[in-house]
Amino acid sequence: MKSVRLSYLLPLVCALYGQSQDQPVSHEDLISGYERYNGKQVVISGEVLSGPEMTLMFLRSASSGTGTPEGMLVALSASAIKKPGRLEKNFTKSLKKTGHIEATLEGRFEGAPDRMWGHLLCCRFRFTVDRVISLK
Repeated sequence: MKSVRLSYLLPLVCALYGQSQDQPVSHEDLISGYERYNGKQVVISGEVLSGPEMTLMFLRSASSGTGTPEGMLVALSASAIKKPGRLEKNFTKSLKKTGHIEATLEGRFEGAPDRMWGHLLCCRFRFTVDRVISLK
């Protein structure tokens, strides 16, 4: 019964903070203001690429100046691995089959001023996926 009551509070909390619970945070906001989102649950959309070493989403920002996208390491959470839903299964299957997919994901974002995650410390950002919201 408590989880039902909490589910009513989530839209209210999101409204107070000015973000819909399924409204993606822009890549630009994550790059320029990563401290604001560090350690928090966010929704993000983009192309996820999978290779032999790791899975990444490249965050693109018009204001970065260099035009080079920032790499963000992407991994499923333990709970999403243990009890995947239909979309989580399709997400994993598509990545294995094609190596890329366009997705909207919800999870925990972590950011740092320097590269500290991934193969050869390639990424300043890490995203742990709790839920796959949509796939394209």
